Amino acid sequence: MIAVHPAPDVFLAPGELVVVRSPANIRTVVGSCVAVCLWDGRRRVGGLNHYLLPRPLPGQTGDNRFGSVATLRLIEEVCAVGGRPASLQAAVVGGGSPLAGVTVGAVGDDNTAVALETLHAYQIPVVRQETGGHHGRKLTFNPYTGELTVSVVRGWAPSTA
Repeated sequence: MIAVHPAPDVFLAPGELVVVRSPANIRTVVGSCVAVCLWDGRRRVGGLNHYLLPRPLPGQTGDNRFGSVATLRLIEEVCAVGGRPASLQAAVVGGGSPLAGVTVGAVGDDNTAVALETLHAYQIPVVRQETGGHHGRKLTFNPYTGELTVSVVRGWAPSTA
């Protein structure tokens, strides 16, 4: 899903992306998944993605489930509604390993790395980063104001993130 969403309250599921041009609370929950919050504070536009994996495998179609695709699309969509690349700021949240005792490789670390690499390539400063650890995170982001609230969810891990 890529949507310029007018609703004041949006819940973002894994593999989704939303961009807004008015006050809105975008909520999601991440474990090893990553959410990139992107906004232009001057123009009061921004958005959020929620992706599951760093990049598609060779021969696999890329979509918003993959950080390499979702982060680039988020940048493009925010700029399409008026954001200016030189004014963008970002926050990166998630990339943990919330399943205690289960080794799933470094998916959370790889998810975080792809977000940071993409943002760095576009010279977008990461002004806040809450990644890693052994817990999930619940977040609410308002791109109109840039306000981001993150709370730790201990002892819980989403089955898809």
